[in-house]
Amino acid sequence: MVLGNHALQRGYRPAELNEWFRTAFVDGFEWVMPPNVIGMSQHADGGVLATKPYSSGGAYLNRMTDHCGGCAFDPRKRLGDDACPFTAGYWQWVHRHRDLLADNNRTARAVASMNRLTDLDAVLEQESAREHF
Repeated sequence: MVLGNHALQRGYRPAELNEWFRTAFVDGFEWVMPPNVIGMSQHADGGVLATKPYSSGGAYLNRMTDHCGGCAFDPRKRLGDDACPFTAGYWQWVHRHRDLLADNNRTARAVASMNRLTDLDAVLEQESAREHF
C-alpha cells in the first residue's frame, strides 16, 4: 500500500515497478504481481481490475497503517518542511490527472476537493521541487 501509493503519486512506470516488486520480494510471483501492481496499485490496466486508482494522502496512511509512527512529517500538513510527502503528493497527483479523475464517479469528489484548496499552487510548487521523502 505505502510503496504502491508513493509510486503512483510520483509517476513510476508500472511495468518497471511490477518487475521490481517481482524480483525484490520473496512472494513476488509472476502470477501475483501484475494484478496487484499493474491493476490495483498503479491502476495501469485502465480500470479492469479496480474501479478507481488506489491513492491516498498521509492522514489515510496514518489511520490505516503503522508507517507513520515516529515520522518527522505531519500527515495532516500539505505545506512546509514537515509537510507529509504523501499528503502533498496526493494533491499533486490529483491535479496531474484531474481530467481523468473528474470523469470517474468514484474519484470526482477528489477533484472537487482539490478545486477548493486555497494553497494548491504552493503545494504544486513545493512538490515539483521535492527531493526528500
